[in-house]
Amino acid sequence: MVDVVFDTSIIIDHLRNFKEATKLLEQVKNGLVSGYVSTLTLAELFSGRDAENPSKRIVWEEMLNLFTKIEVSEDIAKAAGEIKRRHGVSLTDAVIAATASSLHCKLLTQDIRDFAKVSEITAEKPY
Repeated sequence: MVDVVFDTSIIIDHLRNFKEATKLLEQVKNGLVSGYVSTLTLAELFSGRDAENPSKRIVWEEMLNLFTKIEVSEDIAKAAGEIKRRHGVSLTDAVIAATASSLHCKLLTQDIRDFAKVSEITAEKPY
C-alpha cells in the first residue's frame, strides 16, 4: 500500500466533482492508498463559504473520515517554520509539506509550483 499526504487542492477538486480527484479518493476508500491530511487542510476547507451549509458539512465529514488526520505537533511546527523561512512558501503550505516530510510520504497537490520549491518532500501533480 502507498502512503500519501493529500493537499487541500485535491480534496477541493473532489468536492467540485473532478473525476480525477474522485478516483484518487476512491483508492483511499478501497484501501489501495493510505491517505493522510494535515489538520490545516481541515481548517482551509472549513474556512470557505460552503462550510456554512450543514448538508455539505455532513458530506465533508464523511469524506474526511477516509483519511488519517495528522495534528500539528511540535516537531511538525518547527519543521514548518524552517520550510517557510528557507523556501518562502505560505505557512499553511509549509505545515502541509512538513507533515508529508514527517511521514516520509509523497504529497499529492495541484499547486505543484509552490511545493516544488520544498526540497524536503516529493510533491506530485497527479492529474
